[in-house]
Amino acid sequence: MSSHPSSPIQLSPYERLRLEPDDRIAVMSLLGITVGALLGGFLGGQHSGRQYLAERAHRLPNTVQGWFFYQKWKNYRVVLGAMKGSVRYGAKVGGCVLAYALVEAAVDRALGGAQIGGSLVAGLATAVGVGRIARLPRSSAGRARLAGLGVGMLTGATQDAVHWRAGRPPAYLVWAQQKKNELIK
Repeated sequence: MSSHPSSPIQLSPYERLRLEPDDRIAVMSLLGITVGALLGGFLGGQHSGRQYLAERAHRLPNTVQGWFFYQKWKNYRVVLGAMKGSVRYGAKVGGCVLAYALVEAAVDRALGGAQIGGSLVAGLATAVGVGRIARLPRSSAGRARLAGLGVGMLTGATQDAVHWRAGRPPAYLVWAQQKKNELIK
């Protein structure tokens, strides 16, 4: 590869966001676990605090010492709830992201390169899987599928734009150009 600024960057056909599939799966999964753990910790702590108040609302303390111990035990419960929520949500979000990344890489291999089709299939397959596992009602499952397609469309189009900017147009545009040229001949 030359260091001349106008030369195109050489990319692997399966590379997305400048990462090979194995690296991308690991990075995406770790990022999903981290985001899920942060959100789960926040939501779990909030839920535990509200639950503690609801369980003790009928007998709130009336002394300073009583309020001290009430807050002390509430804080313990909030921290425990945050840790439980962190693990729970981290595992769920990380699992969804892992499933998305694995399906995307598998479809990219089947298609012969990274393109929007792999992202669309991965988004839809992940949404269908989540809908089945969570036993979502039909209307919610439909919205989940639309969200999955939206995520797939966004990530796939972004990656195709990155590849195109690097001097390698997406495979479906190359195919369409070849078909157009065949029809013109």
